[in-house]
Amino acid sequence: MEKQILSLFLFNNKLKFNEVEKLLGVRSNKLDYHLKKLIKEGILEKVKEHYRLTETAEHLIPYISEKKSILPVILVKIGNEKEVFLHSREKRPYKGKLSLPGGRILFGEDISDATERIMLEKHNIKVKFERIESVSLENIYKKNKLVHSFFLILVSAKEKQKISKQNVEKSKKKMIESDYKLIKQKTPSGITIKKIKSEVE
Repeated sequence: MEKQILSLFLFNNKLKFNEVEKLLGVRSNKLDYHLKKLIKEGILEKVKEHYRLTETAEHLIPYISEKKSILPVILVKIGNEKEVFLHSREKRPYKGKLSLPGGRILFGEDISDATERIMLEKHNIKVKFERIESVSLENIYKKNKLVHSFFLILVSAKEKQKISKQNVEKSKKKMIESDYKLIKQKTPSGITIKKIKSEVE
């Protein structure tokens, strides 16, 4: 129910109780419960007769959808096509496989900030972001059914301390196939992703 309520604010800045009730076609006592819950969680606020998203909840707008969206992920390459830093994954869908270190971009981060944070938080390794090597779309299937989609941003970084690297060819059978392909690809020029600041009312 909360998701249905929030979806209304994709198209409306503010709504009265009876407007929400009419749009969703639910009983008033049930709606009242869920609206109060969203207010308590800091997602909605009530100003006079109107409900609206709080300023801190505005970032939810791009994610309010019934459709599944692609997850952007940074992969960090420390090394070259012969030797790189690899780790054993602890999470699905590739649990137990060797892979490039990586993670999500947090709200407000740029690519370089995310790269350096991921390596320090997850692996206690200080690095210096160098460049974006490539961007790729990975679709993962299980029994011919699409189960995951990742937007992979491969970046290169330079370690600030001595770390252990692994031979790419010797590790190939234990590696995630897509990571191996990304490591071996040729990227002569690099890619720039610009940071754009916009204002909305």
